[in-house]
Amino acid sequence: MDHIPVLDLNAPNVQQAFFKAYSEVGFAYLVGHGIDPAVRQALFKASKAFHALPEAIKRVVEVDRSHRGYIPMAASTDVTSTLADVTKPNQSSSFMMMREDAAEIDGVYLSGPNKWPELEGFRSALEQYNADMCTLADRMMRLALSAIDAPETAMDMFAPPTTWLRLLHYPPSLPSRPDDLYGSAPHTDFGALTFLATDDVGGLQVLTPKGDWIDVPPREDAFVVNVGDMLHRLSNGVLRSTPHRVINTSGRERYSCPFFYDPHVSATIVPLEGTGAPQFGPLNFGDFLRGELEASYDAHKPKSS
Repeated sequence: MDHIPVLDLNAPNVQQAFFKAYSEVGFAYLVGHGIDPAVRQALFKASKAFHALPEAIKRVVEVDRSHRGYIPMAASTDVTSTLADVTKPNQSSSFMMMREDAAEIDGVYLSGPNKWPELEGFRSALEQYNADMCTLADRMMRLALSAIDAPETAMDMFAPPTTWLRLLHYPPSLPSRPDDLYGSAPHTDFGALTFLATDDVGGLQVLTPKGDWIDVPPREDAFVVNVGDMLHRLSNGVLRSTPHRVINTSGRERYSCPFFYDPHVSATIVPLEGTGAPQFGPLNFGDFLRGELEASYDAHKPKSS
């Protein structure tokens, strides 16, 4: 394998193509997705405008334990990675939008309203993109369930889904970059499906089954879509959650906007009916998320008494 496959959502054999791509590789370029290019362009314009703000202004909406808002440079470290000995923080900053709740919902982890900077057009650009991506992700998840012969009732665990829209900014890596310093350290995504939109600056690499890192060149017409750990478990290991990383050696700033589509935090993740004898035990998604975020993000670390 020296490249990732292309999946056309409008192809007549899309279900078979989905199964092949995600059971063998775990990554694909998604075309025929129906997302208006203007909506994507507006999102990147909003992202660049936000990251160009003075640090003090961005800190006004700094992320807290609801995981919404500004995540400063080097504020997260992938200490739970089993793919590398990660001791240095990721070299990126970002803005995080999640599902919009009017207020924090008692007993629902990560519920609450988003934080919005005072930046003209920013909120509307993100909300439009987020709404369109929720529709696309719902369609892709139903396709995933069909591809593994799982019942459509499994969509109940996505009612409503846990969604994350992240506006990432990576500075250029120094030529003398230490081997263990990454834009994003080697990892697998912990959720169900990830839809990545990037600018024209490369840096994403995917680990092949043979253990080689290959580049994933950006494509303006496509999303790079991959399976995460929860869909891997739901599919009883059939769909691959593939390791990937970001190293920006371009000498340019890099902007990317991943959208993550995951089960509701109350969902119990267990191999679905129709996928064979269970290879994984049950796991509560909210409990799993709490452990991941507290281990990796400064804002989530328990406060010492």
